[in-house]
Amino acid sequence: MMKTSRLIMSCWIMLFLALTSVSATQKFKTINDLKKINFGQSVPSHSLLLLYWFANEVDIDNNHVIRLTFNPNNGDYGSHHYGNYERLLEPLPQGYRYYTVGNLNQEMTSMQLPSYVVHPRIGFEGRNRDRIIFRVRQQNVEWQAGQIIDRVFITQHYETSDNQGTRYDPAHTYQVTNSLLRHIREFSAEESGVNLLVNLRDRFGSNADDAQLRYIRNSWGNLACLGLLLFIVIQEKNTADHHNNRRQPKPKRNTHPDFVVNIPERRQNGVSGMFVSLQLDQPDEIILQVVTGTNGKASIFWNNVPKSDLKEGVMVVLYKNNEDEKALTYKFIGDMKTGTYKTSVPLNEGLQVRMHKVRKLWCFWSGIGEEIYRGDEFKNPPAVSISGYNASLQLFAKDGKACARLFVKKSFNDWRSKFKNSWIGFYSSPDKATKNYEWWQWQWATKLNLSTDYQDSTYDVYEYHSGMAIAPGVQVRFILRDEVEQARTPRWRE
Repeated sequence: MMKTSRLIMSCWIMLFLALTSVSATQKFKTINDLKKINFGQSVPSHSLLLLYWFANEVDIDNNHVIRLTFNPNNGDYGSHHYGNYERLLEPLPQGYRYYTVGNLNQEMTSMQLPSYVVHPRIGFEGRNRDRIIFRVRQQNVEWQAGQIIDRVFITQHYETSDNQGTRYDPAHTYQVTNSLLRHIREFSAEESGVNLLVNLRDRFGSNADDAQLRYIRNSWGNLACLGLLLFIVIQEKNTADHHNNRRQPKPKRNTHPDFVVNIPERRQNGVSGMFVSLQLDQPDEIILQVVTGTNGKASIFWNNVPKSDLKEGVMVVLYKNNEDEKALTYKFIGDMKTGTYKTSVPLNEGLQVRMHKVRKLWCFWSGIGEEIYRGDEFKNPPAVSISGYNASLQLFAKDGKACARLFVKKSFNDWRSKFKNSWIGFYSSPDKATKNYEWWQWQWATKLNLSTDYQDSTYDVYEYHSGMAIAPGVQVRFILRDEVEQARTPRWRE
């Protein structure tokens, strides 16, 4: 009798724990419901970026049925089976299975997910804690496209300091309904017109004013609708039954526009692109430099940033050239006196790094503030003479690719007959033999195209754009005939 009572009590306890875990999960149906979550503090704001991606990745038909568009059994987007061993969610009915997605440390995830999720903006980092769990009704043993998703949750791993291993935190696990996913999808338009933002603002009861909408449009570009969603959910911080018209506090100590046109008096001297040493022996001078990254992309190098600037908050910002005022990319550098930032911007002549103060906008929202330093424009190396002829050869970068320019003096009238058997070749290293040029990366000298970008009163300029990514060690050579080398450029440096 005693054993039977204990068994019944154990069953009741297990049932109670299961029901407790399910009932503790809040269910969110609207955008206003999301405002109940303390994003940016107890919950990573990156969760919203992941949820935005998920809502726009799955299919939702006219009957509001969610269908899967990728194969979690193959690890698409880094997804995988979730066993629910800690009883975070309700037990599975027969024929269902849980999956999780969002691990940014997996290679497939970083390759497949969009940049705004993998490389989030300042203030939206999640330290890879946030995840999405979804429940799928499996119709067959084999996976098929279009399988139905009937439950979606956002959750997060415990903090490392909580000593809970890789378990998910039930206190910060929330169910997202079909209707909320459909509301989020309304912010998916890839356009930045103010009228669209106004319509979304009015549709979802936002109190963003016109100035804030213009800022969101200018700073988020094609993702302006996502920017507005984040503003509504995170910045306004209203509950579903408490809408107000509070104005956001004005930024402290800052009256500068988003992009400062005035050039500061203090400049670095003597740094010209990649071909001048970094001058690390001058601790009083800030160094800002565009260098060659991987796959033909530009990297930003900085050094000797004063502690006083780091304490106030600064960022490195990349521009097209010295005259341009539109930022291509930027990075908040924290307390790093020296460092390198690998950008996704293709390497081109003219690129310039500037250092700006971090402009505090609203809450944790930050923008580009006052400019305080700027580096020199990135310059291609000079041309080298082709021995014995009134011509020269230059290696240069164009949209991240290795390219060659042939300068022919206008008085060199018979250059085509002199160079009829000549060719240029691209090499990954100066140590390569003449015949070991990169596969198909060569061209006859007389087949080069007249340059449309480079004009010279003394020379006719011809170009060849290879498909080879510019990288340290790359070199171009001028071969007069057969393997008779007549000129070679210096190796491309970082």
